[in-house]
Amino acid sequence: MRAEIITIGDELLMGQTIDTNSAWIGQKFMELGISIAKKTAVSDQETEILEALLAAQQQSQILIVTGGLGPTKDDITKKTLCTYFNCELKQDPAVVAHLERMFAERGRKLLSLNLMQADLPETATTLMNEVGTAPGMWLENEKGIVVSLPGVPNEVYHLIENQVIPRLIERFKLQKRLHKTLITLQIPESLLSNRLESFELHLPENLGLAYLPSFNMVKLRLTAKNGDVTESEFNHYFQKLISELGDDIFCIGDQEPTQFIAQYLLKNNISFSTAESCTGGYVANRLMQISGISAVFPGSLIAYANEIKEQELGVPTSVIEEFGAVSEPCAGMMASGIRSKMKVQLGISTTGIAGPTGGTDEKPVGLVYVGVDFNGELTVTKLRLFGNREQIIQRTCNAVCWILKKHLNIPAE
Repeated sequence: MRAEIITIGDELLMGQTIDTNSAWIGQKFMELGISIAKKTAVSDQETEILEALLAAQQQSQILIVTGGLGPTKDDITKKTLCTYFNCELKQDPAVVAHLERMFAERGRKLLSLNLMQADLPETATTLMNEVGTAPGMWLENEKGIVVSLPGVPNEVYHLIENQVIPRLIERFKLQKRLHKTLITLQIPESLLSNRLESFELHLPENLGLAYLPSFNMVKLRLTAKNGDVTESEFNHYFQKLISELGDDIFCIGDQEPTQFIAQYLLKNNISFSTAESCTGGYVANRLMQISGISAVFPGSLIAYANEIKEQELGVPTSVIEEFGAVSEPCAGMMASGIRSKMKVQLGISTTGIAGPTGGTDEKPVGLVYVGVDFNGELTVTKLRLFGNREQIIQRTCNAVCWILKKHLNIPAE
């Protein structure tokens, strides 16, 4: 089954906003056996939207439209849909009640402009948006289905998961496609491909292995291409994939590395803290994203200046003078210093050169040291990373997760 996505908004075309919705929708639809054949971005102009709708419906049964559902004058998607489906706007009382409740809970006054969110094409089925003010809309004609959603990512995810997918499954009697994912860190995609060459050659035609690389992380996703694969057959090949990679697997399942680590620390009641220089608090920020993490995470320290490393973490001035702030001794003392200061079991440190300036021949951009002190057992790992400043910081964070997995002997499952 074929679907298309139309994203609406001048901000997308100008590069002010990055479209993350389409990638997420594509992944969810793939699991249902629906292929996204095309994605089109259009401006906030009625003629452009109408042309895109007409062209897409000539080729695809399902059309997902995102954006342009706000209450301001530049949001014209609803009026354009009325033109396309030859209907008028009509207020939905259920949406009005939802808006009244939401604004009351937030302590805000509900304005007439906000109430316009309840005006929907009269032929549309309302898709209630419990996490935002703009509802989604399900419309149909002889060519197929048009689903209109707001552009805010968390609202798109909520509506797709709770409103759109259940309706598509019921309408087309779809079955979710078998797929499983595992995560590797610190192994380049090319090396993984060479290592798994024999495995891929012996895969049945109805199974496929995808490589999804990002910041020294590679997700490996095994997918059944059609409904002919039994669950036992699929699991057999996924277990073979696990056996091929062994201890090089970071975790099984499509999980963010920091969330996997944080869940383990929380579950095992391991208190931790970070002392970060080159990552500027990024590692701590990622580790604290899960609910309840405060039980094992009292806080962290951004020790960017040498004076802070000395005063707050106890790194001797002589160490910095002799070896430099970006060095193995300094990283080790930072990890031990934060563990002692915060009275935690696990101390984590990062110090390096994220660039683009500050590098030398001896200490180039991308040189990073990661220190880990777990109950007095200290290790320091030297890394040579690449990319721009943001990429080096993200690669450092993923490397920290791999180092913690090895240091703490965390199982992949």
